[in-house]
Amino acid sequence: MIISPLRRAWRVVLVAGAAAFLGACNEQLDAGSACPSLCPGLSVPIKDTVLSPVLEFDTTLVGYPSIGTEEGIPLASRGDTLDVRGVIRFDSLVVLFAPPGDTLRPVSRVDSAFVRMRLNLTQSRLPSSLTFELYDVDTIADDGNTAAVLALFRPGRLITSRTLTRAEITDSLRFPLSSAWLLQKIQARANVRFGLRLIGTGPASLRVHSVETGLNAEMRYHVSPDTAVRQVIVSPYSKTPIEPPSLASDFRDYAVVARNALPGAGAFAFSTGGVPARRAYLRFNVPQWLIDSTTIVRATLVLTQAPQRGFDQYDSVTVIGQAVAATNRIRDLYRSSQILIPAGLFIADSIRVAPADSGLRSLEMNSLLRVWSSSTSAAEAPQRAIVLLQKEEGLHGAEVRFFNARSPASVRPRLRLSYIPRVNFGVP
Repeated sequence: MIISPLRRAWRVVLVAGAAAFLGACNEQLDAGSACPSLCPGLSVPIKDTVLSPVLEFDTTLVGYPSIGTEEGIPLASRGDTLDVRGVIRFDSLVVLFAPPGDTLRPVSRVDSAFVRMRLNLTQSRLPSSLTFELYDVDTIADDGNTAAVLALFRPGRLITSRTLTRAEITDSLRFPLSSAWLLQKIQARANVRFGLRLIGTGPASLRVHSVETGLNAEMRYHVSPDTAVRQVIVSPYSKTPIEPPSLASDFRDYAVVARNALPGAGAFAFSTGGVPARRAYLRFNVPQWLIDSTTIVRATLVLTQAPQRGFDQYDSVTVIGQAVAATNRIRDLYRSSQILIPAGLFIADSIRVAPADSGLRSLEMNSLLRVWSSSTSAAEAPQRAIVLLQKEEGLHGAEVRFFNARSPASVRPRLRLSYIPRVNFGVP
């Protein structure tokens, strides 16, 4: 039987976690009253130390979440700095219908056609007026060729548009569609692929619900004046790519970045968030004697936030840390940064900040060091690494930065440890 790298990684993590838990059950800090007959008066001093530098390697990886897996489609228009658009595909138009008591017939008429989208206005930026533009972006280009898709956002491909005041924007957006245009698509058995663009009188951003949220867009139309013939309702669907078939579902709806002129984090910082989103990969170098010969009581990663002036700079966002479950056999950092232990396991807390903030931030990760100490085989052990990412990844422009290992010593990441020497309790 062939064991996949992901399954192998999880096996290691589960075994290590169990060992850490069992080890924790046998530890005592002050045994004077706990076992007077076996170890009377035994007291174990807790020692403190700070590891700096503690990172063997750190970097910022760009391009999350993968296309089509976003928990919503972010739309943004920030002049010449940020332009994010959306694509929604309907590759399954109804071309036949059955009148009551009759056989199937080809669709020969369409009326009352429209497409409806659900909006998420959380952390939105709404100027006094917004224009939503709907384009026909159907193309024979390869899936994932975003340049080909963006090239179709042009006047000759504009289907319709709607201009709304801020007061008129609700949680639903509806575009009426040309019956002749849609009928032509149906009779040609073509695909309907909408490109959605947002333009505001000032900086503008909001989110469209995606398939992943359960509130996806839908297209509706009538194919007969007979009221006994039900209205056709079409949900997002993608026929391609054929291989691997799982990717087709990702292309039902997705975001495409037309422009992002925000400068990078530079040589002395790593970052999280933004569009496309960034993740920070941090690999640790903890002395082996601390892993092997001590019991970690507390381990706190201390980071110094670097203020970031740019999109959504005063919005509060949540940065979480997740332990890497990928083993040392996996060399691809982008892949490793996606094979993660669920949030809340081994890294207990999160960081709530605004991009423009600065100062010290911390994450508790003493449970994670127990996992590292329980791993025996170097090749099969999980990487001694964590990934920092934003909780609402890829859904807004806010980017949070922290000073990295190449920064001055006063602001670089460090690990504050409290530990006791390893003690084996038992009968003397």
